[in-house]
Amino acid sequence: MDARITKQRLANLISYDWLKILVTIAAFVLVLVVLFTTTATRPAKEQQIAIYAHTDLQPEEDFSDLAATLLKRDVFSYDILSVTSESFAGNSYASATFAARRAAGQGNAMFITDNPVYKTDDDGNLVLGEDGEPEIETASELYNFAAGAVDETSRASGAVYDTEYFLSLCEEYLISFFGDDWRTNDAFDGERTPAESFSRNAKDKRYRTDEQKAQGLKDEEARLKKLREDYLAVDGALESGTFRHTVYTFEENGETYEKALGIDVGGLNRLKELVYYEEDGVRTSENVNLVILYNNYLDGHDLCFEIVSFLNYLLEHYA
Repeated sequence: MDARITKQRLANLISYDWLKILVTIAAFVLVLVVLFTTTATRPAKEQQIAIYAHTDLQPEEDFSDLAATLLKRDVFSYDILSVTSESFAGNSYASATFAARRAAGQGNAMFITDNPVYKTDDDGNLVLGEDGEPEIETASELYNFAAGAVDETSRASGAVYDTEYFLSLCEEYLISFFGDDWRTNDAFDGERTPAESFSRNAKDKRYRTDEQKAQGLKDEEARLKKLREDYLAVDGALESGTFRHTVYTFEENGETYEKALGIDVGGLNRLKELVYYEEDGVRTSENVNLVILYNNYLDGHDLCFEIVSFLNYLLEHYA
């Protein structure tokens, strides 16, 4: 049998069978896509981080690249598989979009301003209340957004953390691994072990072999040590005044109590390279706060405190 490949035979093949070839190639590509899609690790909700900017803030160039930058610089732990950032400024559907994001349990932190408008008299002087503090005529965006949503027992999708409470939970978490001397010692002397926390990845497709599991345990140890370092840096910034809890006083049923609605990060000199607002025609980031959004699926989860690492990133790159 003459099976030689000739120009005539090749031309006939291309002329009459080109469609079959294309269909075969397309089917092969489709099989590969389906194979990689079904075998790839899909991020769970707790493995996704979303950083938002409220409608009262304009995003700068750094914000548009924020998600990629955070991933490139390994700001979050190995177990965060997806990072996104989104600004709601200039969006006529901003409220609806944000509500949809939160209803889906998306969003971990959001930049927002704390700029109340104070009452003044006819001479332009501030009107003081009985407590000697200026009276507020119009509440700030932070207050309007978070004042009714701070509740440690809330399971509402729109809720936010009291930031002081959030950091106290993080400290308790670190103590559970490093022991009471966790501030000065990074040895795992606590009641919990990295192996225990890593067990959450028992069904993760990334850890099938013994070698992969051993590397995963090392990554978990590194995650905990990094969280400890990030927390200490953020705590130091709070002590020095670089960061500040924005605390409001409330009264209910004759009782007075305080809530920290957000962390004021406006003391970072270069923050306006990330987000800003205009005051008298000048761009500024003064009084910009970061609110920590509450997601009940993260309640008690090991990845609940990744935003501490984001705060340290802000400290390192925008101070």
